[in-house]
Amino acid sequence: MTRKLSFTAMLGVFGVMVVLAAALGLTMSRANALDDRVRNSDKRAADSGSDYGLQNTRPVTTYLPLVTMNYPPPPPVFGVEINRGAVGATLSQTIEAGVWWVRYNGILWSEVEPEIGLRDWSKLSDVEQEIRALSAHGLIPMVIVRGTPSWAQRVQGSYCGPIKEDALDEFAAFMREVVSRYSVEPYNVKYWELGNEPDVDPGLVPPTSPFGCWGDKGDDYYGGGYYAEMLKRVYPAIKQADPTAQVVVGGLLLDCDPQSGTGGCDRQPGRFLEGILRNGGGPFFDILAYHAYPLWTPDERGDWDLNHPHWRHRGGALLGKLDFIKSVFQNYGISKPILMNEGGLMCDSRDDNDPACSRDDFRDDQAKYVVRLYARTWAHNILGSVWYTMNGPGWRQGGLLDGSQHPRPSYDAFKFMSTLLEGSSYRGPLATGALEGYAFFNKSARREYQVYWTNDKAYTTTLTLPKGAVAYNKFGQTLTPMDGKISVGFDPVFIVVAVP
Repeated sequence: MTRKLSFTAMLGVFGVMVVLAAALGLTMSRANALDDRVRNSDKRAADSGSDYGLQNTRPVTTYLPLVTMNYPPPPPVFGVEINRGAVGATLSQTIEAGVWWVRYNGILWSEVEPEIGLRDWSKLSDVEQEIRALSAHGLIPMVIVRGTPSWAQRVQGSYCGPIKEDALDEFAAFMREVVSRYSVEPYNVKYWELGNEPDVDPGLVPPTSPFGCWGDKGDDYYGGGYYAEMLKRVYPAIKQADPTAQVVVGGLLLDCDPQSGTGGCDRQPGRFLEGILRNGGGPFFDILAYHAYPLWTPDERGDWDLNHPHWRHRGGALLGKLDFIKSVFQNYGISKPILMNEGGLMCDSRDDNDPACSRDDFRDDQAKYVVRLYARTWAHNILGSVWYTMNGPGWRQGGLLDGSQHPRPSYDAFKFMSTLLEGSSYRGPLATGALEGYAFFNKSARREYQVYWTNDKAYTTTLTLPKGAVAYNKFGQTLTPMDGKISVGFDPVFIVVAVP
């Protein structure tokens, strides 16, 4: 059964609910937002789901933006990126894995409008087919728009670089048409990401790089202020085309904490976010996105994320960067949803053929990290996390699928976790420090789902299982307790408890 209402009808119903809640001084928690999703019973157009020979068997949920609060109630946290051209080969695995978010890279302005005023939408025929297929199967596309045409380049020759000032209105007009075309059936795109890792200087990457490069080494705030100028022009145009659209700041690399500079990295790029806000860019985006990549080495004895050399002082790549972003928001009186929209456990080698990158322990550690990543994301109220990538083999062997698009252990762990926790809400922390644990609750199933692991490969402890509880490993295989106790080490353990 699919789930869908017209946006007009849902906005009316949900808007009233939000206004009433605000009047009563109520705050909608993440759990309530999940429980109060608007579901539908109509069927999406069957033809748009048949591009790759797949039936639309997955229920579809439409997530309404909370128009009075300027952000949508959150779907589940499980997201992946699929590269352009790889949707057909990975769509069935994506659906089976229980994915919700799909980051898609993307639409290139330079491809559609190489000459000013002459837009050739046929250049996006493959993009249209792929986005149509994602939407038809209940997936939530987040589409990156990037690529500066030569006539609009502020840095001549840089297609990933900033747009010159007198072409910003042209980009706004382009985005207005993009959103008008692709926010409606059969595409239903509501999340638009403007660039990818814009906090990178054009001089550090190739001119056609898929990431970067609005950074400016000659500016104290690394070009963030000029990115805000773009947002000021483009945001109103996007909202004019679709008031429910959500504008996402291009996922920030945030290689280094500018407030400490640990690990010997350059602190200046980290000021890009502050540059956006100090130039008045805060009202002109809906979601702040960032990237978080821990790197795997065979000799690491602890948690790769928590021990990230540039961010361990704040709590690691995922949570340390989150803490930094929140501190900048607080300084500028900003409150926005935050999304980690590119990450995963990567092999610490620039050579994809490095034998270390095909080791079984690396593959198994990636599966362990899947559980850590999504549990921490949910527990710390991050809107979602996007694993880079679903399609394999992936950058630095990070794909959930291998080069033949067959599941790796990380895929199996992702699938088990997302399936087990679907319909659940976050209940609270169970343990922090050497032993880390979180609890989730499914109200309709009357089940509490607990997940534990240790953050040191040398540390193992035991937990007494509640009566009737069942324990599973990260792949969903049942674990046998000894005298009613279960051993917990670096490998995550799930415990399912029936609640009266």
